[in-house]
Amino acid sequence: MLGFNRLSIQSKMILLLLLVALSALGAMAWVGYTSGKASIEKSIKNQLKGIQVAKTSALRIRLESLRDQVVSISDSRIAIEGMKAFTRAYNELKSIQISQSESEKIKEFYTGTFLPKMRQIIDTQPLVEQYLPMSPESRYLQYHYLVENPNEYESKGQLLLAQSDTSNYRLVHEQMHPSFARAVKIFGFDDIMLVDPETMNIVYSYAKTTEFATSLENGPYSNTKLARKARELQFAQDRDVYKISDFEAYRPSLGRQMAFAMSPIFDGSDMIGILVLQFPADSFNALMTGGGNWREEGLGESGECYLVGPDMTMRSRSRFMMEDPKKFLGELRSINFQESIVSQIERHGSVLGVLPVDTKPARAALAGETGIMEELDYRRTKVISAYGPIELNSLRWGVLAEIDAHEAYGPIREFGQKVVMTATAMALLSSLLALLFSHWLIKPLKQLIEGARRLGAGETDVQVPVATKDEFGELGTVFNNMSRSIKSQTEKLEHQIRENEELLGSILPASAIAQRRDGDEHASQQFADVSVIFAELVGLEEFSREAGETRALSVLGELIVSLDEAAEKFGIEKVKTIGGAYLAVCGLSVSRPDHARRMAQFAQEAVRIVALSHREFKAALHVAIGINSGPIVGGVVGRRKFLYDLWGDTVTIAKKLAVDKGTSSIRVTQSVRDRIGEQFQLEGPTQVEFEGRSPIEAWQVSV
Repeated sequence: MLGFNRLSIQSKMILLLLLVALSALGAMAWVGYTSGKASIEKSIKNQLKGIQVAKTSALRIRLESLRDQVVSISDSRIAIEGMKAFTRAYNELKSIQISQSESEKIKEFYTGTFLPKMRQIIDTQPLVEQYLPMSPESRYLQYHYLVENPNEYESKGQLLLAQSDTSNYRLVHEQMHPSFARAVKIFGFDDIMLVDPETMNIVYSYAKTTEFATSLENGPYSNTKLARKARELQFAQDRDVYKISDFEAYRPSLGRQMAFAMSPIFDGSDMIGILVLQFPADSFNALMTGGGNWREEGLGESGECYLVGPDMTMRSRSRFMMEDPKKFLGELRSINFQESIVSQIERHGSVLGVLPVDTKPARAALAGETGIMEELDYRRTKVISAYGPIELNSLRWGVLAEIDAHEAYGPIREFGQKVVMTATAMALLSSLLALLFSHWLIKPLKQLIEGARRLGAGETDVQVPVATKDEFGELGTVFNNMSRSIKSQTEKLEHQIRENEELLGSILPASAIAQRRDGDEHASQQFADVSVIFAELVGLEEFSREAGETRALSVLGELIVSLDEAAEKFGIEKVKTIGGAYLAVCGLSVSRPDHARRMAQFAQEAVRIVALSHREFKAALHVAIGINSGPIVGGVVGRRKFLYDLWGDTVTIAKKLAVDKGTSSIRVTQSVRDRIGEQFQLEGPTQVEFEGRSPIEAWQVSV
């Protein structure tokens, strides 16, 4: 302390200037870094969520298009005629027999062609007996259309005419097959099948793979997802019903991931068959991977978007498997991933239906939730994951868009380094300037300190004068820019708050808004004396039938707007409208001793407004109005989507008085008459019956 006291004023000023300058630099650097970090994080998450939403929308369009295709094709003439013709031809083969040599050739086909391919995709040893066709018609058709088919196994759909087939099936196939082949080519299906709903026999298949001519009820593929979904349609009663089965490793397609869309075929009122469309996962993979253009889609070096099925396995391809399979498999082994799964992925060259994705985002998406979280992905790598579900029919998948957290936050680290480097450079420069120009720097530094204090105190319109162009001038400019930015953001926030207040004011009474601000979520309150009006527009249904629903809705909207304006004029608070019913109250938020008089005046104005509809809208409408005064209970109903409602005998009686008399009418209770009897012309009384209680007297107000 003694040493400091011995320093000159100039030295003290230099030390003070350095201390303030360095403190200000540190504070602004921290504010800049934290605000910039938050902005970058928000941008990253918004971008990732946008990708996930866009992929989900595109996927939904693809699935809905598939639904429309299967429903429209099942209702087409070719499907109906083809189903009838193939079923007849198929049933004619029930008693046909093939020779022993032909039976041997079928077995040779399975043992020499099909099963060797199957052994490449499954771990177990398949038995030929499990796949051999058993019924006469199945054996006959598989012999002539699979075994004797000269095309390769996955191209057997190219066969038009089976030369060895001498049955009527050959003629039907020759006539119908080109039309189905054209549909396959146009829509990109792998197969089109026709299934007899009585026997669940596949009586026709474009692709002619091993499920052709077998039964989905008790055949070799009766335990597939295809068979289970087809059996759900076996007794369908609606021609527009459809089913979509999830992807599965479909053995007739040699283990490729296949899904199926199906719809019943009706001939008049009779269900005669089931149309099955088989489509591969390739089209969905192309959509989810963007054709491999992850960087162009904004997913950087480690981002990807993929599907997860209900069994918590992949339904689309993994970016890392596509880009570098060897490296990806090595990473799975390095995290002690189950070797049998890794080997299966390696053998198939695909993760579809094999790779488990049992992560929190995947489970949340399959539970129907949507959001963004940081969590470990299927590689045990921390990622930012935007997730959500996609549903169609009974099918639900999870759609996940993810990017490695290390890459996502890379710009934040770079920004932080730049902030540190910039702050350090400015601190050094400030020290040098303090040594050389301390007497000249004191004034602008004080101005900056004062501006920072005002900004910290809550002022948003803070600008400091910038008289120099050196580093302190630059610091002043940065400060001013930051101040303007804070002011702009504050104004936007205040504007949003005002909009929210206005929206809330249009839904709830002022008293309910005040209660909710005080923490009463339901804003429930008793009111000792108010007036309630219930008005029912009569004639809307007839007008809707004559003028159309769109015109009727427009007229109703115009009338409600006019009623709202009139209500505001007389100090009436609208509670709610339901169709042509209008419920309002006077004396709720603002105590009004003359609430009954105001309500009667409003009722007369409402009658006048509705009467104008005869001339303005050519609508023969009138209004039935009931008014009652007394105690009520009001409160908020609902939590996220809420409305304000009233309860009590006062409301019930007002509703009971609003009865259609064939013309516009206003009926009030004795309590209202006692308050307005000398101010309005009243007629009555009449008795109004109530179920379970004594009648009450009602008075008619002259309109």
